[in-house]
Amino acid sequence: MPLSPATRIGGAGLLALVATYGIGRQAYGLFVSTFREEFDLALDVLGYYASAAQAGYLVATVATGVLTARYGPRVPVVSGCLLLAIGAAVTASAPGPILLAIGVIAAGTSAGGAWAPFSDAVDNQVPLSGSRRALALVNAGSPVGLMVASSFVLLAGDRWRAVWWGFAVVGLVAAAAAWRVLAPIASDPVLLRSRPRLGWFFNPRSTRLFVVTVGVSITSGAYFAYAPDTAQDAGLAGWIGPAMWAALGIAGAAVGLFGGGIANRYGLRGPLAVMLVLVGGSTLMLLVAPGSVAAALGSAALFGVGFTTGFAFLVMWSQQVFQDAPTTGFTLAIVFIAAGFIVGPSLFGVLATHVDRATALLVSAAPALVVALVPPSREDRDRTHGQDMHDEAASADAD
Repeated sequence: MPLSPATRIGGAGLLALVATYGIGRQAYGLFVSTFREEFDLALDVLGYYASAAQAGYLVATVATGVLTARYGPRVPVVSGCLLLAIGAAVTASAPGPILLAIGVIAAGTSAGGAWAPFSDAVDNQVPLSGSRRALALVNAGSPVGLMVASSFVLLAGDRWRAVWWGFAVVGLVAAAAAWRVLAPIASDPVLLRSRPRLGWFFNPRSTRLFVVTVGVSITSGAYFAYAPDTAQDAGLAGWIGPAMWAALGIAGAAVGLFGGGIANRYGLRGPLAVMLVLVGGSTLMLLVAPGSVAAALGSAALFGVGFTTGFAFLVMWSQQVFQDAPTTGFTLAIVFIAAGFIVGPSLFGVLATHVDRATALLVSAAPALVVALVPPSREDRDRTHGQDMHDEAASADAD
C-alpha cells in the first residue's frame, strides 16, 4: 500500500532529525567524559567545542533559509545529513583533539540544514489535512535520535569510535531518504522575487511566538547540558546519563507523534501551555528528589514529552504566522531557539558555580514556566484550529 504524503514527508523528516538533531546536536553530552579521558581535554575546552558547533549551527540555519528559497528543501536537508555523516566519520577516526573538534563541530553544524526546510516541504507536498501530522512526525526525530544514540552507547560500552561510525551510517541513510522524497526545486518562484519587509518578520503575532520560543529554549538548553551531570552529582551512577536520554527519547517520540492530532482536536493554546509546564516542571524534579533513579528517569521522560510535543506545536504556530513563506519565517524562529540554547547552559553554569546547583535549577526552570502564560494571538489559535476542522469536514463531504 502506498504511503500518504504526510507519512512520506514526515518520515523523511524524522530520519533527518534523528541524524542531525538527535545525534549531531544533542548527543554530544553523552561523550564529554569519554573525550576528556581519551584526549586529555579540560572541560572548558570541550565547552568551546560545543559553542563552536552552536555557532556553526546558526550560520547553517541562515544559509538554509537562502538555499531553500532558491533550490527547495532537498538541497539543504541532504547537505545537512551528509555533513553529519562526514562529521561523525571524522570524529570516529580522530587521532587527536584537532580532528575531534572538526568532527564534533561539523556534526553539530549539520542540524542547521535539516529542520526548517520541512516547513516548506510539508506546505508544498502535503495536503493541508495532513500537515500537522507530518510536522509532528518530523519533530519526533529529535527524541528518536537521542534514543538511537543512547542505545548505541549502552550497547557499545567503551567502543565509542564504533558508535560514531554507526552515527555516520545513520546520516547516509537519512540523506538517501531525503533525496528520494523531497521535491528537487522550489515550487513557487514568484515568492522568491519578493523580499519580506521587517514588519513581516516582527509583528504582534510573531513577537508572541519568539518570546515563547526563547523562554522554552533557555530551559531546554540548560536541561540538555546539565541534567545527566546533575543526576550524577547527586550520587547516581554513570549509566544514568544514557538511561535518561533513552527515557527522554522513548517518551518524547511516543507522545510527540500524536502532536498533530492533539492540536487538531484541542487547538494550540492549552496543549502548548501544558507542554511548557512539563519542560519547566521536569527541571524542578531534579531539585525535589536528588539522588533518586526514579525521579531522574521520570524527569527525563516528562521533559521528552514536553520538549518534543511543545516544539512540534511551535512549528505549527510558526507555520500559521508565516504561512506565505514557512521556511523563511521558521528560520528566524530557529535563530531565537539557538539563542535560548546558548543562554540556558551559560546561565545554569554560572549560577551552579557561583551560587549553588539548587538555585541554578530554579532559575533555569523559570523561563519555560513564565512563557506558558503567553498564548498565541486569537487570530492564530482560532484560525489554526477552526481551519483544520473545516478542511476535515470538507474532505469528509468530498468522500
